[in-house]
Amino acid sequence: MRMNSEFIYHIISQYEWQQVCDNDHYAPGSFVDEGFIHFSFKDQIPSVIERYYKNQENLLILKIEINKLESKLKLESVPEYGEFPHLYGKLNLDSVNGIYKILRDDSNELIWQLINDEIL
Repeated sequence: MRMNSEFIYHIISQYEWQQVCDNDHYAPGSFVDEGFIHFSFKDQIPSVIERYYKNQENLLILKIEINKLESKLKLESVPEYGEFPHLYGKLNLDSVNGIYKILRDDSNELIWQLINDEIL
């Protein structure tokens, strides 16, 4: 089980983040339909971007401290893709530990750039 990880990650558009970053909690539009918020472990981010965000620009990755979450986190199997963390409730934004801009290098590999310009 991977829940021994200290952090989980959530992909969000820069526009959406600008709309919610001053709030206490966040829930994407999909939360209403699905009842949870999608997260990934760090090594799952490249494949998630490839499947769901391939041609989108201006994306951010939120790095979330698991031990600060207020809502229930469950590890659930996603057929063909493995186990992913799902948060059954709103994300309390004081659990955000880092915000990264997604860039691509000349080889089209992902680069995570901290908003303060440090590279992960």
